[in-house]
Amino acid sequence: MKNIYLFISISLLLFACKAQTDVAWQEQAEQYFNNNQFNEAVEFLEEQLFTEPANQELHYYLGQAYKVLACDDGSKMNNINPELAIKSADHFKRVIEISPNYNGKQFVVGPYSKLQNEWASLAFKYLFDGKVDSAKWAFETGQADGGFFPAIMEYNKNIMASCKPNAILFTNGDNDTYPMWFLQFIDGYRQDITVINLSLLNIQWYIKQLKNNYLTGTNNLKLNLSDEEIDELSVKLWKEKKVTVPVNDPLNKKGKIEWNVEPTIEGKAIRVQDIMVMEILETNNWERPIYFSTTVSKINKIGLKEYLSLEGLVYKIETHKQYINPEQLKNNLGKYKHETFDDHHIKNVPEISWMFLNYRAAYVQLANYFIDEGNLDKAKVVIESMNNKIPEDKIPYHNKDFKNEIEKLTRELNE
Repeated sequence: MKNIYLFISISLLLFACKAQTDVAWQEQAEQYFNNNQFNEAVEFLEEQLFTEPANQELHYYLGQAYKVLACDDGSKMNNINPELAIKSADHFKRVIEISPNYNGKQFVVGPYSKLQNEWASLAFKYLFDGKVDSAKWAFETGQADGGFFPAIMEYNKNIMASCKPNAILFTNGDNDTYPMWFLQFIDGYRQDITVINLSLLNIQWYIKQLKNNYLTGTNNLKLNLSDEEIDELSVKLWKEKKVTVPVNDPLNKKGKIEWNVEPTIEGKAIRVQDIMVMEILETNNWERPIYFSTTVSKINKIGLKEYLSLEGLVYKIETHKQYINPEQLKNNLGKYKHETFDDHHIKNVPEISWMFLNYRAAYVQLANYFIDEGNLDKAKVVIESMNNKIPEDKIPYHNKDFKNEIEKLTRELNE
């Protein structure tokens, strides 16, 4: 009996030591990260990995360290280091292999998005350099390794399907930009759309690429700025003021849209991306439809809210005030594909499952429109369609208040 107690005590002691070891390496890694000592972090983490090759979190930290070394700033994506980017992607791939539902430490997003981002960034660099075959290899390798998975591709395809021909589409971040590049470049889908990532729109070389050499080779962005003027773009001191753009629309009696643009940097200035959204809207002269993805945050829409009409997974910039286009919204919701709800990534990639909630938000907006119009029967059909197409057992609610709101709305419509 004493031997049994001794075995238990030793096991508990070993477990405690292992836990302390994990904490110790994380603390040291965090210290290197906080001090921007990423070469030292890589050396240290590689040593730790030698004794714990199946430690998912070690691989995640290593992937992040190599990611920063490959390209420490998204503005330098065109100069990403291919060797280090591939090492980064390999470690994120290893995380997924060890733990498909990884729940360890994350730097903004999890391993699936990180892996996809590295391969997409590398593909973009190759396209920037004119190496088309290498870009194709990077995209396809990224998909084979676990990125560009069915659920995220379907979601992005639905965003693009929302847009009218020859559209300009502003996107928010990685998961609503990189899959679109893949769809356009690899699948040849909706190459008529010029996809503009708002974060990158702060960078001069990216603006010039949009103007002179869009990644699909077509639909370059029309700008009145010369390359030299683009090189001079920078943060601009700004006080809130009214901005106007002329329109030719019988629904707009003023012959213009006008809205207030507030400072976006500490109440004192606006970003290059803000300047460029205004520039693109004015220069385009309503020749091409312009949209924001619904993933774009309020501040990035530069105060255009009154002129944005919801059309599903996008907001269209209108020539008159219209918060919703019911017919277009209904049409888009009807043509969206929902064939990937069984894709395990929806549950394993939190940032993706949150994006999927935009489907329900669009249905609720349409139902509320019909309620305001006094057409309760149509509102009821909309909610029933939403529950049928986006069942809770496939796409759980992450926001309890939103779920309660829908349940209340459903009860009221059925009374």
